[in-house]
Amino acid sequence: MHAPSDRPTGVLRLLLVGAVTLISLGAFENLAVTTMMPVVAAELDGLRLYALAMGLPLAAHIAATAAAGLWIDARSLRGPLVWGVLLFAAGLIAAGAAQDMALVALGRGVSGLGTGLLTVTLYAAVGALVPAADRPRFFAAFSAAWVVPSLVGPPLAGYVAQYLTWRLVFLGVAPLALASLLLLRPLLAAADDAAASRERGAVRARARATMVPAVVVAAAVAALQAAGASAVAVSLVAVAAIVAFLPRLLPPGTLVLRRGIASVVATRLLVNGSVIAMESFLPLLLQRERGWEPGPAGVVLTVGAVTWAFGSWIQGRVVEPGLRHRTAIGGAILIAAGTATSSLVVFEQVPAVLAIVGWVFAGLGMGVVFPSMAVLALASTPASRHGEVSASLQIADGVGAALALALVGAGFTALLGTGANPYLPGFAAMVALALLAVVATTRVPNLTGTALPTGTPDR
Repeated sequence: MHAPSDRPTGVLRLLLVGAVTLISLGAFENLAVTTMMPVVAAELDGLRLYALAMGLPLAAHIAATAAAGLWIDARSLRGPLVWGVLLFAAGLIAAGAAQDMALVALGRGVSGLGTGLLTVTLYAAVGALVPAADRPRFFAAFSAAWVVPSLVGPPLAGYVAQYLTWRLVFLGVAPLALASLLLLRPLLAAADDAAASRERGAVRARARATMVPAVVVAAAVAALQAAGASAVAVSLVAVAAIVAFLPRLLPPGTLVLRRGIASVVATRLLVNGSVIAMESFLPLLLQRERGWEPGPAGVVLTVGAVTWAFGSWIQGRVVEPGLRHRTAIGGAILIAAGTATSSLVVFEQVPAVLAIVGWVFAGLGMGVVFPSMAVLALASTPASRHGEVSASLQIADGVGAALALALVGAGFTALLGTGANPYLPGFAAMVALALLAVVATTRVPNLTGTALPTGTPDR
């Protein structure tokens, strides 16, 4: 197997271009769908399935990331790369052709399987193919890949949904994803070579330990999102399954904020949950309750994504380990302040524009915290287990966002049509999660000693 430093320049350039292309498409789809989903729900009379349509991709993401980590460590990057693109495109086509909200959710779930495979593969590809000195440049490009989609995605999707049809957003991205797979064909041989000396016996043991819990947790989260507040028995069984099986997928002590790597993963889980759930329901609130059109409502997501990228750039300039730790804590505080500020728009007396103000700070905080946790996790793990640690991070991201969406969705559907404010309980819960994330960040290692590689491994 070639060492990363032996890789031809052309292979690394192809990886960079291909990865940025795929991340940009995924970013566009993510931001665009969040903006236009209120229109989809209104047209298909599917408001009660709103949380499921937003959250099912994240539930599928959980199982896919666990499978991808094992797949990569047992065989190569080729399989999850190819199937990730195919499933992503197939799900988009299914959602774009759907005639009811349940089928939109199902299509998005298939797409979530694809993005789960792709995200872990791209993380692991950097570790397997790219020399350590060049990784910060790749990670910075990964983060920058969100900038253009964040600028054009939400307003473009909003105006397309408003004046043409929301189906074009799904159906337009799918062929571009398939074309990117053709672009990456020369990379596949290098992807196979990167796995030439895997210890497959150890990977098989990990598979027995992680795949069943991953599938159970993914199914339980999906059931929780579908049940909402109406099927109490289903919800209780789903919660029990999550409590029993989720700890098997995360580092020991993650759910109790144990100091060390457990708190690194817990921080990702908490911040992603609070921000993604708020980000999913803010456009719905602005369009449904405040009378905003889809295009202007997408400005909230644009602002947050741009400041997210800017925060990632700031974090990428931090070299001294102790300063990185303090910066991450500051970022978590910004997230808590931003979510609290934006959540105030649930009250009619509060100007709706405050949602944008709050999201400036929440996005900036995410840009600082999110990549800092990923840099630590990858830097402290041997290359032979990059697939595993990448999957752990992505599982935490997916579980946090999926559970948060289920929580907000349950409160929303329970109060819908009752005269009470359906957004208030969920938004308050997300502020509480953001505050808990501040505590988790203080329990992350202080990173004293050798400076870790800088970079921004994600959005």
